[in-house]
Amino acid sequence: MTLVYLAGAWLLGVLAAAASGNVWWPGVAALAAAGLAAAAVHRRPQFVLLGLTTAGLFVGGGLRYLDERPPAEPRGIALYNAPTDDGASPVTAFEPTPLRFRALVVDEPEVRGRSQRVRLATRDVFVDGEWQPSSGGVLLRRGLFPRHEYGEVLELEGVLKTPPSSSDFDYREYLARQGIVSLIDYPEARTIARGQGDAFTSALHDVRRRLGDALERALPEPHAALAQGLLLGQRSAIPRDLTADMNATGASHLVAISGYNVSLVAGLVIGGLAWLIGRRQAAAVALLAIGGYALLTGASPSVVRAAIMGGLFVIATLAGRPGSASTTIALAAAVMAGWEPLVVHDVSFQLSFAAVLGMAYVAPALQIRAAVLLRRAGVDTELGGAAAGLLEVSATTAAAVLATLPIIALNFERVSAVALVSNLLLVPAFPFILGASAITALAGVVWEPLGQTTGWLAWAGLSWLIEVPRALAALPFASIEVRGFGAGHAATAYLALVAFALWLNRPRPAETAVARPPAGPRLRPAWALTGALALATALAWWAALGSSTPLVASSPRLVVTALDVGQGDALLIETPDGRRVLVDGGPSPRAVVEELSEELPFWERTLDLVVLTHPQEDHLAGLIEVVERYDVRRALATPRAADTAAYREWRSLLRREGVPYDEARPGQSVDLGSGARLDVLAPGPGALAAGEANDASLVLKLSWGGVSFLLAGDIQATGEAALLRSGVDLSATVLKVAHHGAATSTGEAFLRAVRPSVAVVSVGEGNPFGHPTASVLERLSGALVLRTDEHGTLRLETDGRRLWADEGR
Repeated sequence: MTLVYLAGAWLLGVLAAAASGNVWWPGVAALAAAGLAAAAVHRRPQFVLLGLTTAGLFVGGGLRYLDERPPAEPRGIALYNAPTDDGASPVTAFEPTPLRFRALVVDEPEVRGRSQRVRLATRDVFVDGEWQPSSGGVLLRRGLFPRHEYGEVLELEGVLKTPPSSSDFDYREYLARQGIVSLIDYPEARTIARGQGDAFTSALHDVRRRLGDALERALPEPHAALAQGLLLGQRSAIPRDLTADMNATGASHLVAISGYNVSLVAGLVIGGLAWLIGRRQAAAVALLAIGGYALLTGASPSVVRAAIMGGLFVIATLAGRPGSASTTIALAAAVMAGWEPLVVHDVSFQLSFAAVLGMAYVAPALQIRAAVLLRRAGVDTELGGAAAGLLEVSATTAAAVLATLPIIALNFERVSAVALVSNLLLVPAFPFILGASAITALAGVVWEPLGQTTGWLAWAGLSWLIEVPRALAALPFASIEVRGFGAGHAATAYLALVAFALWLNRPRPAETAVARPPAGPRLRPAWALTGALALATALAWWAALGSSTPLVASSPRLVVTALDVGQGDALLIETPDGRRVLVDGGPSPRAVVEELSEELPFWERTLDLVVLTHPQEDHLAGLIEVVERYDVRRALATPRAADTAAYREWRSLLRREGVPYDEARPGQSVDLGSGARLDVLAPGPGALAAGEANDASLVLKLSWGGVSFLLAGDIQATGEAALLRSGVDLSATVLKVAHHGAATSTGEAFLRAVRPSVAVVSVGEGNPFGHPTASVLERLSGALVLRTDEHGTLRLETDGRRLWADEGR
């Protein structure tokens, strides 16, 4: 136990300095006095040495923390930060003028909505007419294109900012713990070198990128994003509503790579393999699994800490003695706090530490007490039985939930009332979900069709991981607010938990006359495997039948769906004979893929035609992601090109994927089968020669039987006038309103020619342009107006004579 005392003293010193900002000298005196008192009482001089050593370690831990705190005065690249308006930034002599500097991309970018965030390590700054060496981390935010990769060296010019700080959340301190001291938004930037990163890290990023791409091509959304979070630690793409549901139900730890997560994986690997190869051998396999998992998820500092904590859980399990467990856990925590003292502020570290302690000290005793109760009820819980495996999983889950609850309440002022139920439903399925995701990723890297085949199992498991939190989060009081829960409350809660653990672990007289279950058939591994496969099959069919798209259409219809992709356009056309056409892709790659995943069965990965009406990002950005994920058989686009990174990426991608590409021309017609056709009405030569990109949009007319749809792109008054002069038939049942309802489009003369019964406005909620404008809505007063910002995704169906409109989902 001596190592426990020494490691504990170091940790207490770090925590004391973190809480007070200095070293607690009364604590030092108390530790030394305790050693002297113990030596006097027990007449053992070694207690004096122990007291003095613990006092010294206490001071050392505090000083180590104080030495690692972010400096009060700016250094390196932070010297050139423009002052912020929060009143907390240091005042410098520099004006907020653009700075030119060079930096290395040190991690894969995070894509969030319509931007990417890139971590940079500064190399040089251009000051006084020359390049000077500098240092410091910078967080870059810029558009989605061009895409950056680890190891690139960028030359940037823009205004650096100090990260903001507020009473609600100290973003500055949060970033400082990651080495980031400056922010820069949408600067001028160009790549001046590639492949400048560490060779091993570059190879690791390449493997992760390939696995992530394979998941995206095999699974729909949000399943692919969730699988990437579980397997690769890439959580930025998980939809906010799913994240909120998982937070509300206490299931978010399954996606966050923490010691809690890794320890559960280790515990379940041991529980699942112990009956087959023995407990010690299963623990060795679990250690290997933890190491591979850490590398696969990026081996970031938080992931490495999680792996250490998970490995300690395995070592404690192998040791089988509380003393060994406490020594290894305390020593590792002290080493991590010594290497990186600021880690004590990291919530993931706190959760990892608490979860491992709970699983090491609470779970075994909880399992034993529950086993006694179950035996008395006639349930066989001997090692190797199905009930024993379920009991071990339940005890491990309950212990981890109890141990982390105070930290969650302290940091998020909210606790989940359904966390235990949620985890009991999800944790046993977690190895299956993780394993199926890994198999799908690996199979997809080898051969894409193989990944799509194995994706059925991953899809079924991920659907369970999505639907359980969604259903539980909808319950009343699933998440309870605990405002005002402070450090004192957390300390009291942990004292109560310690008392509970001592009560569970206290020696008891041997149980006598415990009822044994009657002799009879036992659940064998083969039957267990059969049951697991049956459950997986049932989950797959449940997910399939619960899909928003029926497996078989009731009757042939033409379906046009205006996808809710925000401030942009994306229309999905499904023809009577099963062809699929996507017109534009909206501004967000993730949004359009999520919408397509809702509309199409997950196994349907083919689009017969994608159409780009004009090369602006609110129509183009999503199409790039679509071409990467789906099998696109043909592309049709306006002849108008654009000198933008997104357009260059689009054309380059089509060439790499071998997608046939056509430039549309007026009079061109695309046969969609069963009498349905798509006619190109514009742009003509005059619009292409003009400078306005919107008036160079494709204008398309989709017709089947007596029902037609006019898709007006983003044309404005000039484009509308050119169409009227051309003499083409503009009449249509449904009008896709041009330019999101801007006042410069949808003129009176144009509307008289179209005479729509239904007008669809594809527009983002709360957009800064005021679309659709009041004047356009007034001009459309004679038609039924459907808007994606108010109704969500809009689905219109026709049998060629009648039209049905579904006001969104």
